Amino acid sequence: MKQEEALRAEFEKQLDDVAKVNLMLVGGTGVGKSSLINRVLGENLAKVGAGAPVTKGCEQFEKEGLPIVVFDSEGYEIVDGEVSNDNFRGVVLAEVDRLAQGPLAEQIHLFWYCISINNHRITEYDLANLNELSHKNANLAIVLTQCDGDELDEYDQGKIAAAFRKELKDAGVTNPVFETCATVDEELELNDLIAWSAENLPAEKLKDAFIGAQKSNIPVKEQQANHAILAAAASAGAAAGLNPVPMSDSLALVPIQLALAARLANIYGFQALDAGAMALLKSQLLSLVGRQMAASLTKLIPVMGQFINAGVASAITAGLGYALNGVFKSAYITLLETGKMPDWTKLFSYMDILEFIKREKEKQEL
Repeated sequence: MKQEEALRAEFEKQLDDVAKVNLMLVGGTGVGKSSLINRVLGENLAKVGAGAPVTKGCEQFEKEGLPIVVFDSEGYEIVDGEVSNDNFRGVVLAEVDRLAQGPLAEQIHLFWYCISINNHRITEYDLANLNELSHKNANLAIVLTQCDGDELDEYDQGKIAAAFRKELKDAGVTNPVFETCATVDEELELNDLIAWSAENLPAEKLKDAFIGAQKSNIPVKEQQANHAILAAAASAGAAAGLNPVPMSDSLALVPIQLALAARLANIYGFQALDAGAMALLKSQLLSLVGRQMAASLTKLIPVMGQFINAGVASAITAGLGYALNGVFKSAYITLLETGKMPDWTKLFSYMDILEFIKREKEKQEL
């Protein structure tokens, strides 16, 4: 009983241990920053989370259960009828510098500089701000917004967006540029922006959190899930390689498998579920990994042998991971399509872990 309680406590700790991504949106009023972030997160963040002033010209938005903190900053402002970016340079960027001296959790991890093509020009202030940010070695992407109204050329490329790209290049701006819009049925380069952002975050926990928070681009979730599965399989293989154990002692791998299960759940964004749904998911996962998994492994002895060595441990952990990934993906699609969580018991009952493990073992033998 004590071991089961310890496993439950460790699993809940892993599941609740979610980092938060600090994302700063920069750009003038009306460029579409709110529409952009609301589409990515599937939340009207400006309404569900009260904005807290950070410094002059910058507000912070966050919501309980959502592992992303949005800093909304004006790129420039109107002072006495004149355009000025003194506040951004002297106040907002000074705050960014201050945060950069603290722990990683408090730093700004991503910058999205938003420019609307509806303005038909890139201002000198935009170029000055981009230059300031670039010199800080920031993870900076330039987001062209409201591109759904751009006139297309003979190659189906937006004319204004292409002109903006050329102007940025001519000005020496080398940061990646992505075209986006608020229209739900048009993606443009939104998925590319999400993939780039996840890839450039400085820690795996931050990547998991960012991918879990956004409500589009299932392939990005799958890609990060595959990365997590391979990492866990390698860890399990290394652990068993140092000390091979009898198949009956397979519980030695459970901490690694619990950590993987929790990480996959976070990649799919399930940490934001209500308390009842979360409790049911925890119960099902603990039962699967802590009991059903160990019992099922006895059926693998004719295939795997009596002992868990590096290859067997890796195959078992990867097989479990891919099986869980299938369950989580199905649950996530159901949530997107219906707004309701699926029947976890039914989903887990359909999951054939043994088949996935056998496939992983066969891969090793090729």
